[in-house]
Amino acid sequence: MQHIDPQPCHSLPPGGFLMQQIVASGQVYLRYQRFSLCLTDLPCGMDQAQLQAVSVDPCGVRVERRCDCCRGGIPVTLILPLCCQLWDGCRQASASARIEVPMQLRPCGDPRETDRARPFANACVRLVRACGCCECDRVDAWLDVWAQAWLTACRPMYGGGCPPPCPPPLPLYPQPCRMR
Repeated sequence: MQHIDPQPCHSLPPGGFLMQQIVASGQVYLRYQRFSLCLTDLPCGMDQAQLQAVSVDPCGVRVERRCDCCRGGIPVTLILPLCCQLWDGCRQASASARIEVPMQLRPCGDPRETDRARPFANACVRLVRACGCCECDRVDAWLDVWAQAWLTACRPMYGGGCPPPCPPPLPLYPQPCRMR
């Protein structure tokens, strides 16, 4: 009987990979704040329109770093583009606006990692009360604003353990039973 040795088990060398991790984060909740919205893309003849709804365009949310130094945090400004729904009694129209929200991000580790980090943000805006009709492409509104922002950086991660050992070789055919 000839015994055939199985192929040697090839294990991958222990290595690493990059993983995106949060290096700073923060959130802000502005409850019942008054904002003066400068409307753009307003159709003609909508000068006596009433503001009906406000929402955030999630694709246009931006995070910009501020220059002022602040102890214990990273000062940023969230720029939130808004889609405003207006009604003038006869027709409905939409217009664009934007608001800026200041925020502090708290570092989650080494503050030097925040220099090369990428910002991400998420926001939600709700119209609480409109203040009269729009005048000269401007309308005042009371809004609830909730926003979160993160700075993420790629950190190296290394595989810690050794790969599992190769399984024992299997016989090519069943072993004969011993007779008693």
